[in-house]
Amino acid sequence: MDHETGLPLDICDLNKNQVTPDTPTLVEIISLTEIGYSAFQLDQVRKVREERIKAGSDEYEEGEEDADTEIEGEGPMPKYPRAMLSFMLSDGKTSFKACEYKSLPELSLVSTPLGFKMHLKSVKVVRGVAHLEPSNVTLLGGHSGLQALKSYYFRQNLRQRMGLPIEPIPEQADQNAAGVLPPSSRPEGGASTYGPTPLQ
Repeated sequence: MDHETGLPLDICDLNKNQVTPDTPTLVEIISLTEIGYSAFQLDQVRKVREERIKAGSDEYEEGEEDADTEIEGEGPMPKYPRAMLSFMLSDGKTSFKACEYKSLPELSLVSTPLGFKMHLKSVKVVRGVAHLEPSNVTLLGGHSGLQALKSYYFRQNLRQRMGLPIEPIPEQADQNAAGVLPPSSRPEGGASTYGPTPLQ
């Protein structure tokens, strides 16, 4: 166990099942993804949301489930489909995967920023993936510099999942935020939402 953070040193071990300490461990979200829907479905919603934002809609609006994604320009903001969220979490030293074992309805692809803090307590970690549920997670809030590139990383991670080439990082991007987790560090895997490290 890491005596500074409290996390098991081998938390990412795919051959072990373990439990985090029963005292709160502070972690932050460095990547957020929806694993219940395909990258293609998510990308279709993303494109329409970008059009709506350009037409004056609020980018942080969750949207409407029945919004017509075929209408160009102005129109209702479509809502990202929601089934199960997966995360990459970090305690500042170790990054590890997590998923919703039971829904955490306060979190969403739109409103949850990267850098969002939470306390974990007695969380089961099965084959390197922490199983989150309301009873073992305390949501704290916050954000980090990664937010500056959330749209870029979301788009690139969807492209990666669909087998498309990664686009170069924008020149006007916040280089401090870009340096936290560079695109080249991304492993192959699922589409990460608003984060540079997609989950497998």
